[in-house]
Amino acid sequence: MHLFINGFMGVGKTTIGNELSSILDRPFIDLDEYITEQEGKSISDIFQQDGEVTFRLIEQKSLLSLLELKDPHIIALGGGTMSSLKNDTLLLKNGVCIYLYKPWEEIALYIKTLADRPLANRLSLVELEITFHQREHFYERCQLKMPVDTTFTTQKLANYLKLLTNR
Repeated sequence: MHLFINGFMGVGKTTIGNELSSILDRPFIDLDEYITEQEGKSISDIFQQDGEVTFRLIEQKSLLSLLELKDPHIIALGGGTMSSLKNDTLLLKNGVCIYLYKPWEEIALYIKTLADRPLANRLSLVELEITFHQREHFYERCQLKMPVDTTFTTQKLANYLKLLTNR
């Protein structure tokens, strides 16, 4: 069973996914990095040259490809991956979705420093907050919600996952 790391941009999906990969001894894939490799250009370039609609189609095609992997992987999703009903359904049926949660107020403190994020570069802070709240109900559908705060550790998450999956 795949483990999908989900949440808004900047909550640490890739960092935590890598750490979880080491602890659970499972291969790790970052969906955005996978798309970059497959498409031969950065996510920012795809957004800029082809638009968000095209990016979301590429993202869905890439997700479908990763779901065919036989061995269980840890997969860090893009912040908007789950906000498509088709993706949402696919993810919930094909693994455990983990929502890394931070309140908007904490995300807002540093989100504009994320230079490699197309939406962070394109949208105002108010628009980003609206996007966060639009996606939040999709994130909340995840089977596991982990606050990323001062009490969070990747080891704690791994222990919860072992309990959740009986492994």
